[in-house]
Amino acid sequence: MNSSVLEEAPQLSSKQRQWRTLWRVLSFLWLVAGLLVFAWGAWSLWLDLQKKAPIAVVHIEGDINPQDREDLSKRLKTVVQGSYFSTDLVAMRDAILLSPWVESLSVQRRWPDGIRVNIVEKKAVARWGNGQFLSAKGQIFKPKAGQVPANLPLLFGPVGKTDYLMEQYRSFNERFRPLNLRVVELHLTERRTWYIYFENGLQLVLDQADVNQKLQRFLWLYQRELSPYLERIERIDLRYRHGLAVKWKEGQALAVKYNQLVAPVNKVPVGGA
Repeated sequence: MNSSVLEEAPQLSSKQRQWRTLWRVLSFLWLVAGLLVFAWGAWSLWLDLQKKAPIAVVHIEGDINPQDREDLSKRLKTVVQGSYFSTDLVAMRDAILLSPWVESLSVQRRWPDGIRVNIVEKKAVARWGNGQFLSAKGQIFKPKAGQVPANLPLLFGPVGKTDYLMEQYRSFNERFRPLNLRVVELHLTERRTWYIYFENGLQLVLDQADVNQKLQRFLWLYQRELSPYLERIERIDLRYRHGLAVKWKEGQALAVKYNQLVAPVNKVPVGGA
């Protein structure tokens, strides 16, 4: 009968096992280091290529007219110099803001070779003083011919208060909307007195003291007493602490009877032969 003899593998000494473990660790570290060096080299090469890559396109976005868009494109050609990363976005922004019709804008890089410019154009929303116009932010500017809407409200007040007047114009219109009263002129004097002119011809005078309380009084009285006689009224003065004054149109004054406004009956002569 044949028999086989199994030979046991030689046992490694403790020192040999330590060297083998160390070799495996070093091999792994060398592999990781090699991969990192390769990745760093590839990344550096890619960055270098990107720095040399020119801007291919500038995207101009926003609701602006064709002529302004063309003028802006020409201006940007003198500013967009360099690569995707080296182009100075701040310089681009400053160049665009030189255009008087620009309200606001944002400039961003657009991967991989473009620049995105989003522009909000100034729109005339009100007239200011004599021959000037206000944007939605209350900035004075002069729009191009043919770009001014008809029937714009007229605002007038101290220099440097344009944004405040625009804000108050919107606020007053909101307050008077339930009465179907639309503000067409708004004046603010140096003494902080408001003169409000409505589309129907009514004038309102208001000072800065207790504005909300006085407006509430006017709204209440308008709905309760004055609305039927609106065509007879020229001006309402709210500068009184506990009341108001009504200026009637010539020949249109009402009588007060039993604490109620009473329209006088016109006397019609009876003619005869």
